[in-house]
Amino acid sequence: MFYFAFDLNPGNAETIVIKVNGKIYAEVSLSQEKDIEIYHDDGTLMNIVRIKEKKAYMIYANCPDKRCMRQNYFIACLPNRVTIEITGGKNDKNDKFDVVI
Repeated sequence: MFYFAFDLNPGNAETIVIKVNGKIYAEVSLSQEKDIEIYHDDGTLMNIVRIKEKKAYMIYANCPDKRCMRQNYFIACLPNRVTIEITGGKNDKNDKFDVVI
């Protein structure tokens, strides 16, 4: 099951939570500029998330359609079961989900 949280004011965001199969893979501060590699259980690289200028971007995906690389305020790679949630800040909206799949 996937939960998507939409933050229409991402300037207040402080961290992102990366989940794979609904389990937390990493929690990263948006103040750190870095790339986070996400691997399948078998060690295959499936996604890379880049944090730059307090924003998160999917810069690599091994899925066929790569739609996750064109998303802005929320990111979900459904074939790989990866979601990225924006958390923290003054208007934290993680307790209100907009979509449940």
